[in-house]
Amino acid sequence: MKKLLLMSTSVLFALAVSCRSDDSSDNSDKMKLQGNWQPDKIVTTTTANGGSTTTTVVTDNCQKKGRITFTTDTSGKIKYYDNSNGTCTMLFDLPIEYTYNPDTKAFSITTNGNKMDGAITTLTNSNMVVYYVDKSNSSSINKIEISATKVAN
Repeated sequence: MKKLLLMSTSVLFALAVSCRSDDSSDNSDKMKLQGNWQPDKIVTTTTANGGSTTTTVVTDNCQKKGRITFTTDTSGKIKYYDNSNGTCTMLFDLPIEYTYNPDTKAFSITTNGNKMDGAITTLTNSNMVVYYVDKSNSSSINKIEISATKVAN
């Protein structure tokens, strides 16, 4: 009887330890986000004057030089390159502040005093899809979805 009680207690203890709540998944998702992301595709839907237009850009070699960088302290930067008159040119290099909640997937990004809210709909060690809404222009709303691949630099 004592042996059965000891085994039952051991099993219950093992189950309790293996099923306990642990925030390592939060830290894991936050760690996945940190680093340099290369844009692969950018889909922008602009709504203005009662209509909407969707533009899809599959990035070319110049645009792939761009980076979205997330650091450990909720800051980072966005660099964007594009072809201008046949020359690959960096169009902007802006610092950002961001928040990310792994439980709700809620994401916000602030640059130049403009806060944009959205979500990270896909996040793996190598791929990310981030969606956010830019309302900085009072005459239009831009819904932006960026698919990106994690890169070394």
